[in-house]
Amino acid sequence: MTEKKQLFEFSGYNISSLEILSLSGLTELRVIWSGPIQAEHFQNLTELTLNDCRRLRYIFSPTIARNLPQLCKLVIFNCEELEQIIEKDQTPSQHHLQPICFPNLSSITIISCVNLSCLFPITLAHGGLPKLYRLELEDIPKLYEVFGGEDVSEDEEKVIHLPRLTYLKLDWLPYLFFFIPLGYHFIFQSLCSLAVVGCPNIITRFSVDSKDSVHAKTQVHYSSKLNNKL
Repeated sequence: MTEKKQLFEFSGYNISSLEILSLSGLTELRVIWSGPIQAEHFQNLTELTLNDCRRLRYIFSPTIARNLPQLCKLVIFNCEELEQIIEKDQTPSQHHLQPICFPNLSSITIISCVNLSCLFPITLAHGGLPKLYRLELEDIPKLYEVFGGEDVSEDEEKVIHLPRLTYLKLDWLPYLFFFIPLGYHFIFQSLCSLAVVGCPNIITRFSVDSKDSVHAKTQVHYSSKLNNKL
């Protein structure tokens, strides 16, 4: 299996009952889903674990990402060439009218993925992670931003709630500057555990209000973002 470059290549497989998928040591695997795969085959997938899949560049195609209603747990270790969790959509289509959403995703753990620079687009945070409970990012030396996207004017501040997030760990992310883009304001009403360790460049600030809600804001000028990245 270490030589296999594509896992699910054809639409003929009937794997609609698949709930847990764990891939380990597939050092030549480049694509998990390829070809005319029927997205509904993965409607019942609840857990996905990837370990030591060194050549994998992305996890989900946009089509697959839009069709994982039961996915609860995502764990990724030691995927050296991983650049994106969701592949950028290169084909304009009506799918752009349907935002990507993981309605049941509650736990995300990503460790030792040295080429990952951004976790998710900021658009996914707009209602796309309603049940996210745990987020752990560790030893990702090129991670520049967690939720990436265009900055907006602070006068047009966009407030986003992650109401279920209880545990947030950012550990050894030396290149991390932004948890969210400038002009966004995240509110975590349920956050109980926050650890930011080994992130010397982060300029997103976390604070706690009188109701014990945690707030995250990035308040710098756009030019600073460019200068810091350089």
